[in-house]
Amino acid sequence: MKKKQSFLYYLNPKNVSAAIEKYGYTYRIRNTVLVYVLVLACSWAGGFVFRLSLPYICVIAVCGMAMMPKVVINSYKNMYEQKRFSDVNIYIEQVLYSFKKMPKIITALQDTQKIVPKDSPMRQVLREAVQYILYDYSEENSLEEGLKRIEEKYQCQRIKDVHALMLKTEKIGGDYESSVKILLSSRAVWETETCKFQKECKNRQRMVNIALLLVSSVCLFTPVIITKYAPMVDIMSSRVYKFGTVCLILASMRTYLKADGMASVNWLRNESALSQEEQIELYRKVKNYDFSKEKKKSLAYGCVGFSIGLGFFFFNWKYLAAAAMAVGIFLFNQHSLGYRLAKNRCVEEITKAFPQWLMEISLLLQVSENVNAAIAKSLEDAPAILSDSLKVIQEEIMEQPESNEPYMNFMKEFGILEIQSAMGMLYSISTGRGGDAELQIDEILTKNTALLGQSERAANENRLAALYWQFLFPSIIGGGKLLVDMTLVTIAFMTSNFV
Repeated sequence: MKKKQSFLYYLNPKNVSAAIEKYGYTYRIRNTVLVYVLVLACSWAGGFVFRLSLPYICVIAVCGMAMMPKVVINSYKNMYEQKRFSDVNIYIEQVLYSFKKMPKIITALQDTQKIVPKDSPMRQVLREAVQYILYDYSEENSLEEGLKRIEEKYQCQRIKDVHALMLKTEKIGGDYESSVKILLSSRAVWETETCKFQKECKNRQRMVNIALLLVSSVCLFTPVIITKYAPMVDIMSSRVYKFGTVCLILASMRTYLKADGMASVNWLRNESALSQEEQIELYRKVKNYDFSKEKKKSLAYGCVGFSIGLGFFFFNWKYLAAAAMAVGIFLFNQHSLGYRLAKNRCVEEITKAFPQWLMEISLLLQVSENVNAAIAKSLEDAPAILSDSLKVIQEEIMEQPESNEPYMNFMKEFGILEIQSAMGMLYSISTGRGGDAELQIDEILTKNTALLGQSERAANENRLAALYWQFLFPSIIGGGKLLVDMTLVTIAFMTSNFV
């Protein structure tokens, strides 16, 4: 797990340069010093505009010097991640096309190595993999070990899928062209959705920056106008005004840094935020939810809330009584709300995991048309959120091999129509009904491409929602600052009238 650095860690210019070097770039210590000088100048300018004294300016300067290097590091991280995404995209496309012409792994790697740009780190990784497979290996599974070198470098599930297909084809054979078609379609969806997401991230980040500038301008507008048209009212000398202004500036800086970090992400990974254990626990919580037991808990919690409310009402504390009653009503329904939230999260995880599993099934069906065998084989690498249901369907198929109930009951309780449709197609393949199995597999692949697009969009929308909250946050802090300023103005007017 990556260690989180302290707030003041990047005040040392050497640490900034070291962090950037990890992304393959050189950044001189002199440049960091220039950034610090720029932060000091901006802090002094901000202090002058907002009429802040030296101690407050120093606080802003120190915090700015600690935050600004992270923005510089994020800019290099973003270039690094963009390059990795481009390299992997080119690699998957070229290695699949080459493998389609000649189903030999070493040939596909060598052909791709020639196409990848010379300055790309991917070219060096491919060179090492080819060298290992041809000359340096000592194990029997030289192909697997050579391909693992690429997988370990880029940690991308799509690369692992491509390698799995190539290894199966070279060892077992089968109709690999249809499988290549699956992976090429998946790559095209991934590229399209990721590029859209990158563009939207930049737009959202731009919106956050504009919101921060507008909030700062509006908060500056009030004291400037008061100073010009009511010089007898001086709120800028108030400690409350200065403290509120410093909080506004620091919160704005933190929001900018947070939004910048959210826009600089690893584009190669689209994994669940939950661990495998958490996914299984979430699924079982929804699957085995005991409404009767949870309802009794809700009743007990709600009664406690109402009892506290009655106590407040007895002492004539009406507002506290109303608040306690409201909490009591919420607690009476917490079992329903908790189940709904857990189920929605579970559906979200299943929607992301199912297309990946369906692709694995499609690849396995290229080797064997035995659906039950393919399901059993897929259990080895199946997403954790699906594992319990896959074990159940496998057992039910063994018990009722000719029945469609095991397929139709697969995750039926979640009401995901796309899953029911795909499982119906798998049942048709298992029984040999509904036409040519190859055409049915192609139909599954077409559906799976659409599901992959939905999964990518759903994952991206969740990330964009977090950026949207960063867009709203400036309004909150700006509103709080205006409230403080207007309160100070009101007090100053009242004081001047009564003096």
